[in-house]
Amino acid sequence: MHWKPLLRATTNPQAAQMAVLKNILKRNQHTDFGRGHGFAAVHSYSDFCNAVPIQDYETLRPYIEQQDKTREHSLNSQHPQMYSQTSGTTGRPKYIPVLKSNIKQYRRSQHIVAYANYAAIPGVYSGKILGIVGPAVEGYLDSGIPYGSMSGLIYKSMPAPLRAKYVVPVEILDLKDYEEKYFRIAVHALMEQNISMIATANPSTLLKLHQVINQRIHEIVDAIDIITPDRGEEIRQLHSLNGTIKFSHLWSNLKSVVVWTGGSCRALIPALARLLPKTTHVVEMGYLSSEFRGSITVDAINNLAIPVIHENFYEFIECSQRNCDSPEYLTVEQLEPGKQYYLFATTQCGLYRYDINDIVEVTGYFNNTPTIRFVQKGKGVINLTGEKLYEDHLLEAIVMIKQELDIEFNFFIMIGCQQRLQYNLYVEHPPTDMSDIELFLCKQNIEFEAKRESGRLQPINIVFVREGTGEAFKRHQLSKGQKEAQYKVVHVQYQHECSFNFEDYLHRYDDGNTRPYNREP
Repeated sequence: MHWKPLLRATTNPQAAQMAVLKNILKRNQHTDFGRGHGFAAVHSYSDFCNAVPIQDYETLRPYIEQQDKTREHSLNSQHPQMYSQTSGTTGRPKYIPVLKSNIKQYRRSQHIVAYANYAAIPGVYSGKILGIVGPAVEGYLDSGIPYGSMSGLIYKSMPAPLRAKYVVPVEILDLKDYEEKYFRIAVHALMEQNISMIATANPSTLLKLHQVINQRIHEIVDAIDIITPDRGEEIRQLHSLNGTIKFSHLWSNLKSVVVWTGGSCRALIPALARLLPKTTHVVEMGYLSSEFRGSITVDAINNLAIPVIHENFYEFIECSQRNCDSPEYLTVEQLEPGKQYYLFATTQCGLYRYDINDIVEVTGYFNNTPTIRFVQKGKGVINLTGEKLYEDHLLEAIVMIKQELDIEFNFFIMIGCQQRLQYNLYVEHPPTDMSDIELFLCKQNIEFEAKRESGRLQPINIVFVREGTGEAFKRHQLSKGQKEAQYKVVHVQYQHECSFNFEDYLHRYDDGNTRPYNREP
């Protein structure tokens, strides 16, 4: 029902985009924002650019708060059904309106996602579905309107036949106790022998689940014994036979694992893949934020995703123009394969020309519509001496060092010290010679190479930290207000952006001392 109309739209994406923009502006022309920016007089894309400057959440916050407080049409012609909550750059949470029309669009897109998986992967829905998301409702504003996570809302927006296959009850996903939540998810997951699909945004969630399963296996089996003793005994034997239980031991019919595969999550995919049956497909979930859905995966085998051209209107600027006074804004049909762009969105929920500070790369075409992948947050870049080190550069170098040394680790973070003009690379792994990481970074970034050769940038200071540091770092971030369902490690940060004390977690040698691998005096 929804797949064929999308296919038709991908043959002429610009027409689809202009129809979306026209509909959004017409529907909201009588709001305070619409009147103030002359929506009624906007008849073309150039009119739109002239009428509406680039926005961020802080420029829109007064309209959102006013509409919530007065129930007048400040930003949207519809009143929100709920808000999607996410952390803000100013320390105050961001509350993104979710309208009735949004929910309808989410359902439509979820039907498309479900069909794309069904068409590409035989038997993907033959068993149960293990979905792990944040709570759909986490609290209420003073107005009484609920707020929660976008992933929770989308979880509830899946087609009814698929919701009937969910393994984990929604009330467990709503638990606030971090350890209890994962324990109960593990119990429900392990009780089910035939899971054919797993879906959760961040692959770190599944690595954590695997850790909980193996650390608390006896407690889990005891809980399963109460309900289904035969399955409990089967898992007990699996543990006895294999020692460490992998997902491949538990669910041989697992056809698909749907997660984020781009950005900082990319570094976790190899570790996740080792836990899965060899025939399991790792499918890109699509570029998805609390503010809007950025892409939708239309080819689940090759992980090709297109902008959601039927939901939002998109604009882009090339990364090199980010700091220009008058950057050239491009629309979907002007994008070029192989190039990276900052993305701006105009959405159904009242975000107009919204600067989300995200970078995407064009990977090819689906019909006439560009396919995109999320690369990184714009803030995942450091510039100590002009080297412009992006998170993506570090991720590539990490992949290379793992291959060279045949080692595995999941947690790492590069902290840039502006005072010393030096990077500290913290790695959760026993000490080993990782000095080639600098060589690999030079291969990724010629400016980094030039600054090192000139001595303007000091050698990388590699610091090995103890097992469990990554988990401690995550807890620290959650205690600061970051939401678990949205948790991602920003692998490249300035020192002033990182408040975690790594000194408490340094790897200790046999003599009791701590010493980095290559700290220069």
